[in-house]
Amino acid sequence: MRVRNILLSLILASGLTAPAYADMEQGGAYSQILLKKAQSGDAEAQYDLGEAYYNADGVDENFEKALTWYRKAVAKGHLEAEYSTAYLLDYGEGTEENNVEAVKWYTKAAKKGHALAQYQLALTLQDGEDGVKADPKQAVLWMTKAADKGVDSAQYSVGNYYESGSHVPQDYNKAVKYYKLAVAQGNAHAQNNLATLYQSGDGIKKNDMEAMRLFTLSAAQDNAHAYYNLANIYVDGQGVEKDYKAASEYYIQAIEFGHEDAAAEMAELYKVGGFGLKKDLKKARELLED
Repeated sequence: MRVRNILLSLILASGLTAPAYADMEQGGAYSQILLKKAQSGDAEAQYDLGEAYYNADGVDENFEKALTWYRKAVAKGHLEAEYSTAYLLDYGEGTEENNVEAVKWYTKAAKKGHALAQYQLALTLQDGEDGVKADPKQAVLWMTKAADKGVDSAQYSVGNYYESGSHVPQDYNKAVKYYKLAVAQGNAHAQNNLATLYQSGDGIKKNDMEAMRLFTLSAAQDNAHAYYNLANIYVDGQGVEKDYKAASEYYIQAIEFGHEDAAAEMAELYKVGGFGLKKDLKKARELLED
């Protein structure tokens, strides 16, 4: 369900399944049976009906109706409905954005151990939002809880806290620990950042080949920073032969996916040429002008 379910594996591990009242003939979660159960006050059916409206599952997409049914389930203490209600309030889907109320429901779900609620609460508290004051200490607490429950984006974030020393004392060993957890789940940002630590040898034994492998995995997911870092490897000849042609191809990808410095770096290659790349001052100027 869009961003609300960051980890399919996490959901499966939690024991959640497809809605129990799905009408298989319609091929979606919505059915008259489900509607009647929801109207009778069944909290699980109310949540599932909200899901059907949110995901256009057997019925037209309708965020307002989704929120209405989530709230009915919330009134009965339904955990997933608390998280879903918070999310819609947070992102203004089906209602006006209301960060204060979103935090209220994220917090309720987070305290009950809901990993994605813990993650979203941490994101909100990290920098603050309208009506919600930033609380870095609480952000780290909830982000770590989410990370320890297996949310790969949270694992990456905690790793980044420790690498950069943001909100926590800098600790490369802990950064490596959390990056590795996220990498095991294929997180592209963690792959890139762990690769940089393999390059520098901070918190882990220096290994240029492993750095190259991780940058390549991250770039395969179109991570602009990974493309940029691969280009720099070929410019500097780190563990490979210098190859400005290969570097330029990675810079092109980095530019396409929004890296701010890639165009200037590629322009420098065209100014000097060599290592497989023809000098081209015209292209250099064009890159700097774009």
